[in-house]
Amino acid sequence: MSAGGFVLAIVLVGIGGGLGSVARWALREAGVRRAAGRPGGADGRARHWMTFVANILACFVLGAVVGRLGSATGTGELLYLTLAAGFCGGLSTLSTAALDVVDMVRGGSYAISLAYLLLSIGVGMASLWMGLVIVT
Repeated sequence: MSAGGFVLAIVLVGIGGGLGSVARWALREAGVRRAAGRPGGADGRARHWMTFVANILACFVLGAVVGRLGSATGTGELLYLTLAAGFCGGLSTLSTAALDVVDMVRGGSYAISLAYLLLSIGVGMASLWMGLVIVT
């Protein structure tokens, strides 16, 4: 990749990452706001599970991108970088999921925190696989 192509790749990954981060934030906010309108109000559970949804969605999209573009070159490589490294990287968040688990443990929800962790891994892998299978 030329120096100009490298700079373009950095810009495209940044744009994709920004869009993915905004999508994650919007998804989480929509879930919290929706939970606020229900009996019991919006507590940490809505935030935790919306992080889960964002991570699962990112895994699915990543599977679809990899299934469709694979190890593309040229324009396909730039699209791959924008979507896979950028958008999916911004949409998913291991750090927030880890914090969610810690918050659940601190709140005494040991079984739910373990289920959240195992579901995040298992459903994430299954979603990635589904994304791969659907587009190929």
